[in-house]
Formats: sequence, structure tokens, C-alpha cells
Amino acid sequence: MPVEVPDVLPAIVDTSKPLGQAVVAMFKGVQEELDGYPSGSVKIIIFGGVAVHLYTHHRVSVDIDGEIFHCDRSLSKAELIESLGATPESFIDPTGRTLALNYDLTFNTTLGPLHEDYLERAIRLEEFDEASPIHIWIAAPLDLAISKLGRATDQDIEDIEKLLRMGLILTTDLNRLALQAIDVYVGNKEPPYSILKRIIADYLETNDDDEAP
Repeated sequence: MPVEVPDVLPAIVDTSKPLGQAVVAMFKGVQEELDGYPSGSVKIIIFGGVAVHLYTHHRVSVDIDGEIFHCDRSLSKAELIESLGATPESFIDPTGRTLALNYDLTFNTTLGPLHEDYLERAIRLEEFDEASPIHIWIAAPLDLAISKLGRATDQDIEDIEKLLRMGLILTTDLNRLALQAIDVYVGNKEPPYSILKRIIADYLETNDDDEAP
């Protein structure tokens, strides 16, 4: 078996690309609407393809999978979500096409397994400082991978493999924490468990092949 490095590479959120800039612009619009509200009145964490892009840039996505995990009682969470859904942001993809980034109104973190400590590992977007009424967090690579085991489309599996290949997560951590998340998952546990085993086995086998003389 291949020997993995003892530590993962640092996860760096890079919003310099057009999609990243569109993400920032969308939430800057909300920041302006919340002018005068206290620091952190709204806190959102982003999952999905957009989050993967901010770490890897290996693909673009046109949907923000976001969860509002804190909303000041003086604000309407439903109205905030509706406002986000009504204000798409345009950006240019690597092929030169103009695309529209939308806030996914149907996303829910219960759709897939999720480890209980995901908020502790999340990384905050520095464009929204402590004084901002809105704080935006990006799910850590490890929690992104775990969350994608629920739906597990070909694209989801490719995203998990990309995070592994870039050294942003270790198979040992993925296996340990994903099993913990699947154990308390309210859906059918067998599909994410089988997919997890297959992804790790394929990744380790690929590494063995790459290192063979």
C-alpha cells in the first residue's frame, strides 16, 4: 500500500477566478441589504460544486448549495433565501461562455451524510470580515467529500477523487469520519457506505499503479 503523507495540504479558498468573484458579488449584495445589522447576523456555509471549485478550480458550477445555519431573530430566513434565489450573478467560464450563478433553493444538508463537526472545520471567506453582518463559510474538503456520498453522481465521485488527488484529504480521515457520519445518516446507509469503500479502494489502487516501477 502507498505511504501517505502525515498531514493534509492546507485548504486554501481562492475566489480569484470568475466563479469565485461571482460568489463574493452575490453575498456582497446581501451584505448591502443588511447594512446596520450586527456582526454575523446571518451565517451561511457553502457545499457542492462551488465549494469544490474554490479549492481546486477543476470545474465550474452554476448552483450555490448553501445552508443558513444562523439567522438573527429579527430577520426572516425564508425571505433571505428568496432574495438570494432571485439575484443570480453572471460570470465567464473558462470557455468564454457567460453563465448565471444561482442560489439553490432546494439544497438541504440532510440530503446526504454529514459529520457532526462540519462547522468546526469550515473556512470563512475573508472578504466578509468580523464586522460584516453576513459571514460566509466554505465546508472543509473532508466534509465536502462526505456530503457527496449521498447523491454520488459521477460528478460527485469525480469531485471526491479530485480532493484526494490534490492532497486536501487523506483516505484514513475520509474513511473514519465518513463512517461516523453514515452511522447517524437518516437515509439508506448502504449506498454511501458502498460508494465510500469503492472510492477509497480505487484511489489506493491507482496510487499503487502510479508508484509501480
